[in-house]
This record gives sequence, C-alpha cells and structure tokens, in this order.
Amino acid sequence: MLRVLKRIRLSWPFLVLLIAYGYLGFHTLGGSLGVFKLADYSERSAHLKADISRLTVKRETLELRALQLRTSNLDLDRLDEEARRTLNVSGTNDIVIWLDETP
Repeated sequence: MLRVLKRIRLSWPFLVLLIAYGYLGFHTLGGSLGVFKLADYSERSAHLKADISRLTVKRETLELRALQLRTSNLDLDRLDEEARRTLNVSGTNDIVIWLDETP
C-alpha cells in the first residue's frame, strides 16, 4: 500500500500535465476557434462573398432604376412603365406583355 501511495505521489504531476495537454489539444482541434472551425469559417466566407456579389448587382440595378426616375434625368418611358406596373393599368388600345423580372 505504501508503494502505491509513493507511486501516486510521484506521478500526480505527470497526470495533471497529461490532463492539461489533453484539454488544450481538444480545444485546439474542436473548440470554437479550433482547426475544425477554420474549415467552417472558410466555407461561410465563400458563401458570404457570393451573397455580396449578388447583392451588389441588385443594388446597381436599383440605382439605375432610381436614376431613371429622378427629375433631373427623367425618362418618360420608364416613368410610364413604372406607373403601369404599380397601378396595374393599361390603355384600351395598348398591348402589354409583362415580363417576369425575378431570377
């Protein structure tokens, strides 16, 4: 029994060190800032970059539409088109072909 207690007394620092290394190793690999999360961050970054490019194109389209409706640069055909689309009205002699603008 004395021999076992002496062995435990001599080996406890190594056990504590082993547990600490295990804890740090686990969090290095699987923690919230670990190696496995790096792959998730890279994938999410690529997805967000695709969203940014899609939204940039949409913003440019909306800016062009807004520019065409400003009073300093008023395009009467565009104004007529927006009024017809918003009010859902056309003239009696008009032939209207509605195009779906959604992607």
